[in-house]
Amino acid sequence: MMKTIVSGSKKLPRNLLFFSALLLVLLVSVWARAEQVTLAWDANTESDLAGYKLHYGTASNSYSVHIDVNNVTTYTVAGLSAGQTYYFAATAYDASGNESGYSNSVSYAVPASNGAPSTPATPSGASGALVNTPITFSTSATDPNGDSLQYRFDWGGGVLSSWGASSQSRGWAAAGQYAVKAQARDSLGAESAWSGAKIVTITSPAPVVTDSDGDGVPDSQDAFPNDPAEWADANGNRIGDNADAAQNHPPSAPLVLAPKANAVTALTPTVQVDVFVDPDAGDSHARTRWQIVQASNSLVVLDVTSTEELTALVVPSLLLDENTEYYWRAVFYDNHGAASEWSQQAWFQTDFSLTDSNGNGIPDSQEVDSGTDLNGNGVNDNEDVNVKAVQTKNGATKVGIGAAPSSGVFISSIESADSDVLDIDADADGIGDTLPFGLLNFKVILDNPGDQAVLTVYFSEPVRKKGRWYKYDPAQRRWSDFSHHAQFSADRMSMTLTITDGGEGDADGVANGIILDPAGVLEASSSGGDSLIEGVVGGVGSVVSAAPSGCFIGAACSSGAAGDGVRGGWLASGVLSLLGLLFRKVLKANC
Repeated sequence: MMKTIVSGSKKLPRNLLFFSALLLVLLVSVWARAEQVTLAWDANTESDLAGYKLHYGTASNSYSVHIDVNNVTTYTVAGLSAGQTYYFAATAYDASGNESGYSNSVSYAVPASNGAPSTPATPSGASGALVNTPITFSTSATDPNGDSLQYRFDWGGGVLSSWGASSQSRGWAAAGQYAVKAQARDSLGAESAWSGAKIVTITSPAPVVTDSDGDGVPDSQDAFPNDPAEWADANGNRIGDNADAAQNHPPSAPLVLAPKANAVTALTPTVQVDVFVDPDAGDSHARTRWQIVQASNSLVVLDVTSTEELTALVVPSLLLDENTEYYWRAVFYDNHGAASEWSQQAWFQTDFSLTDSNGNGIPDSQEVDSGTDLNGNGVNDNEDVNVKAVQTKNGATKVGIGAAPSSGVFISSIESADSDVLDIDADADGIGDTLPFGLLNFKVILDNPGDQAVLTVYFSEPVRKKGRWYKYDPAQRRWSDFSHHAQFSADRMSMTLTITDGGEGDADGVANGIILDPAGVLEASSSGGDSLIEGVVGGVGSVVSAAPSGCFIGAACSSGAAGDGVRGGWLASGVLSLLGLLFRKVLKANC
């Protein structure tokens, strides 16, 4: 215990000490706030004692700061600089202002601030491996305070390891590229920045390839895995293409007859090619693919294959726009499925329409009167922007077609066709069937190719219960029962019809943002028989391909000649026919 030193009649503060317990607490928190120290001294006993002053500085016995702490015996000095040593002394003063000499001096070294570790080195390790193969990565960093360090790794995509050693391992389950980074943390919790990235490429093991016949084509891709001379069967006839090539040759490309040379045509011209020619004796003409393309934008407006219209095809009504340039071409197929090259492209231009003077998409002779409101919304159909209605050709009946506003569906045009020119016998019983509302042609424009259109068909009188919705395929000259896509209302004054662009029932055969639909309510004869349920042969793609062998029957196509995909659609049509026969028998039994 220090002795009290007297200066005059005054005594110096005794035992200037650190308040150790509090000091320790302050040292622990020094990095979170300004550094500070608490000092304590023995109280003087003079009766006129007024208070104490605390003096400190950064040199021994040289005090630059003087604080009147009043009459207390402990005081905390704040705002000290980390890493600096300070020297402290105290004096006492009485009520008259007399001040004692300095007490004994004590010093305090403020601990230096804790610094974060340095940024670790970019991790080292292999730059690639197979999936699920561990790679060991290493890194290092330094700490300005000499603290011990732990490390963690970012394995890419935000996946982090636990804190641990400077070397850690990782394997990846998925192939790809990953950026591996590292971070350091000292024993007091200070963290470094992330290191640079090590790019690691993870790959899948090469698949096991089996080639049983050693022809260089894997069994998984070989149509004849045990025959080294054959590996492909493009036409699916179970004869290898190499053998087929020796036995069969494709037919010659069709020779264009008309229209051509930019001829001006009506809106329903007949495209015509010369007779079928094949170098193999005995080969016959099985089918023809017809394609018409709008010249200004290469939009395929028709892409159908027909077994009926082999050398001439009447372009369906409403397909072509007036005063528009088109080109067309054709492909022949022989009875072995071999396809010719495309014919030469032939150009023509359509004339102006003489039947629709106001351009509203309805023939002038079929405009409904001003009192017609088939959908019952209080707006005359000839003024309703969401409905197009026609007076049918077979009498006093009327039919309208509408689409919901903002549905992405626009009814472009509609007409009633003369059904008397068609031989209608859907159930093939030898007795003609009737179309009470006539044959209806309509054209629908969609916002997006391949979209589905939901339409409402309105009738001027109820459809009889035996009436069903049938499609007509002008390329195949076939009727198809489409009632599974049509739902009549309870009063049978309207019907909801669903059609997919490029799908079954779209007569242009291609997903091009346009639906062309010859159809009508058909009442079959009362005798027995089977229905011909056959869909329209369809296509895909809205822009014409430059390659003659371009695929056009959807997923059924594969690489090779243009005929590769037709067979799939042809077989599918046959299956639909068989299903239709059964379906029609059930309907007849329940009618």
